[in-house]
Amino acid sequence: MVDRPVAKRLSAALVFFSFFALYLFSAFPDLAPYRDSGEMATSAWTLGVSHPTGYPLYIMLGRLMDLAPLGNPAYRLMILSALAGAAAVALVYLLCESYFGFLAGLGAALLLGLNSDFWAVAQVQEMYSLSILLAVVLIGLALTLGRNYRERFWLGFVFLFGLFLGNRLEVLMLVPGLLWLTLGSESKNRTTLWSVFAFLVFPAVMALTKKNYPIAIFIAGTALWLAPDRNRWRWALKSALFAALGLSVYAYMPMRSAAGPWLDWHHTAVFSNLIQSVLRTKYGGTLDLISENYRIGELFGANMALYAAHLWKEFSLVGLAAAAAGFFKSWRDGRRRWLGMFACWYWSGPFFLFIANMPPNPHAAAIVLPHYLLSDLILILWAAEGLGWAAQGSLPLAAGAVIAVAAVPLVLGRVQDMNRRGHFFSLDYARNVFLCVPPHGTVVAKEDVPVYNLWFYQTAMGMRPDARVVAQGLSGAPWYQQGLQRDHPNAYVGEAETDAGFRRLAAADSPAFATTDAKVPPDLLAAAKSHGMLIGWPQKSGAAAQASADELWRLMSFRGDYDYGAYDDFFTPDLIAGYSQALYKAGSDAYEAGLKSEGLSLIDRSWAMRYLSPEDPAFLAYDAFARKDYAAAAKDYALSALLGARMLVLAHRYAALPDVASALKKDEATALMHEGVARQHLGQAAQSEQCYQDSLAIYPLAETCYDYAVLYWGKDWGLVARELALALQIDPHYAPALHYWPQIQSMMKRATSGR
Repeated sequence: MVDRPVAKRLSAALVFFSFFALYLFSAFPDLAPYRDSGEMATSAWTLGVSHPTGYPLYIMLGRLMDLAPLGNPAYRLMILSALAGAAAVALVYLLCESYFGFLAGLGAALLLGLNSDFWAVAQVQEMYSLSILLAVVLIGLALTLGRNYRERFWLGFVFLFGLFLGNRLEVLMLVPGLLWLTLGSESKNRTTLWSVFAFLVFPAVMALTKKNYPIAIFIAGTALWLAPDRNRWRWALKSALFAALGLSVYAYMPMRSAAGPWLDWHHTAVFSNLIQSVLRTKYGGTLDLISENYRIGELFGANMALYAAHLWKEFSLVGLAAAAAGFFKSWRDGRRRWLGMFACWYWSGPFFLFIANMPPNPHAAAIVLPHYLLSDLILILWAAEGLGWAAQGSLPLAAGAVIAVAAVPLVLGRVQDMNRRGHFFSLDYARNVFLCVPPHGTVVAKEDVPVYNLWFYQTAMGMRPDARVVAQGLSGAPWYQQGLQRDHPNAYVGEAETDAGFRRLAAADSPAFATTDAKVPPDLLAAAKSHGMLIGWPQKSGAAAQASADELWRLMSFRGDYDYGAYDDFFTPDLIAGYSQALYKAGSDAYEAGLKSEGLSLIDRSWAMRYLSPEDPAFLAYDAFARKDYAAAAKDYALSALLGARMLVLAHRYAALPDVASALKKDEATALMHEGVARQHLGQAAQSEQCYQDSLAIYPLAETCYDYAVLYWGKDWGLVARELALALQIDPHYAPALHYWPQIQSMMKRATSGR
C-alpha cells in the first residue's frame, strides 16, 4: 500500500504533467500576438531592460530558457510559461489537498488550470503565469506561518517576497492580507483598527493621490505593529535585510543598462531613471495611462460588471457556490484567516479595478484580464474549502460538484477555443511587413503588438537586419534615440510622434514607410501611396506604382482564418484589422489610378476581413453612384450608416473618449447624407428627406444642409433659405452654399417686398 505522503506527491506530479501537456498541446508554435510578448521575448533574447518595472527576474529566467535547444526562441519562452502555469496548478492542488482533502484539491486544480485567462497566459511569452506560481508560494508560506510562526520561515518569506517583486509588482496587492494571515491578531480591537486602515484609509489615500507608495507604508506599518519579536526593531532590521537581499535582483537593470543592451528602456544605469522604472512613477498609481482620461472611480461600475461576467464564465454556478460556501466556513471557523484572505481578494480584485480605472473596451479589457487571476486565486482557495466542507457531509455530493466544475468549461468547448497550434499570425505579420520594406528602408509603427513583433523577429530571428524599425511612441525618448543612433548611425534620429517630427523623418529617411497603426500627418497621409502592408511615398506614380505595390500582396503569407470576428482575444483581431486597413488603402489607390476592377477586388477583401467596417460599403457605394447605379449606392450607403450606428453603440458601451464618438457620428451622418442623395436621384423624395433629417440629427454637416436645400429647390424657398443659412452657420466657407446664398437672399427680399 502506498503511503499517503507518497500518494500525495504522485497525484501532484500527475496534475502537473497533465496540465503541462495540455498547455503544450494547445500552445502557439511561435510568438503570440499578445500585449508585450514580443518585447519580453526580445528582452530575454538580448538580455535587455524592459519597460517599467523592468521585470529582471523574468528576463533572466527567460534568457536561461533561451539556452535550451527546444524550437525557436519564442517557443522556448512559451515553455517557461507553460511550466510555471502547470506548477502553479500542482501547488494549488497540494495546498488545498493538505488543508481540505483530495476532492477539494482536485476541484481547485481544475478551477485554476481550466480558467481560460490563466490558460491563455500559460501559452504566451509573458510573466503572468510565473506571477501566479509565485503568488501561490507566498500564500502557502503565509498560511504555514499563521499556524506555526518560526523566524527562519519568516525570513525566507520576506526574502522570496523581495525576489518575486522582480517578476511583477502586482504581488504587492496580496501583501496586506498575507501579513495578516502570517502575523495577525485575534484581538477584536486590533482586528477592527487594522481593518479600518486596510479597507478604508490606505485605499482612499492611494486612490486620491494616484500613487503606489502608500501601500509600502501600510505594509511596513503593519509588519512593525504586529511584530512577533519583543525587540521589534531588531526583527524589523533583519526582515528588511532579507527583503533587500531578494530585491537585489533589480541590480540586473543598472548593470545591464550600463553595458548598452539592444533594448535599454529608460536607461536605468542612471539611478534616478532606475527608481522611476522600478516604482513606475511615470505611470502614477494606475495600470495604464489610458485611465488618466477618466475621473477617479468613474469606470468602477463598468469594470465590476466585466469582472462579474468573468467570474460567471470561469467558475460557473457550481464554482461560485463552492466559493461562497468556503467563504462562509472560513468566516465561521477562524476570523483571522478569513480576514487575511478577504484582504487579499479585496486589494487584488475590487480595489485594483477601482484604481486601474480602465474603460470597458476590448483593448482595455485585454489589458485587465490577466490581472483578474490573483483575485481568482483567492476565490479558488475558498471554493476548495467549500468542496472540502461538502465532502465531510456527503462524498457523492462533493464528487458531483467536482465533476461539474470540470465538465462545465469542457462542455463549453474550452479546449477547442484555447487551441493555438496553427496560430502563425505574429510570424506572418512580421514577414509580410518586412517584405514590403525596400532595402535599407525605414518603417514607422506605433501600437505595441506590431512594434514588438518586428523587434523580436529582427533581433532573435534575423529578419531584415538592414531595415530600420522606428517605434513612434518611443521616438522622443533619449534612451531610445541613443539606441537607434548606435544601430543606424547614418539615419535620422528624432521624435516622430508629432506631425513636424514625422515630416522630418519622412524627408530624411528615404525610403520611409509606415504601418497602418502609425499616426501620420494629414498632408502626408493624403499624399501616401499603398505599398502592400505599408503606406509610403514612392518615386513612381500612377498605375505603374500601383501595379508594383499590388505584386506584394501575391507574395504575402496568410495562414489561418483572417476574419476579425472569429477570435475571442483582442490582439489577433487587431492584427487582422491592420491587414484590412492596408487592403482598403491599396484598393482606393488602385481605383484612383484607373485600375477600378483591381481596386474593388481589394476593397472586397478588406471588407471580408472586417465585415463590421463602415468604410468598405461606403466605398462600394461611391463606385455604384459613379456608375449611376443609384439603387445599389443607396443600399450600400444605408448599410454603411447601419454599421456606423453599431460602432457608435459600441463606443458608448466602451466609454470611448468624446473625440472618438464624435468622429463616428460624423461618419454615420455622412453615409446617411449620401444615401439621401442617391434616393433623390431615384425620385424617392420622402426617403431622401428622412435621410437628411436623420443625418442632421446625428451630426450637422454643411453638405447635408445644402443637399436638403437642393431637394426643395423651386418647391419651398423658405426651407431652402433656412438650410443654406444653416450650412453657412456650420461652415462659413462652404463654397456651394456661398454661391447660391446671395441669389436666395435676393429672391427672399423680392418675395417680401412683393407682399
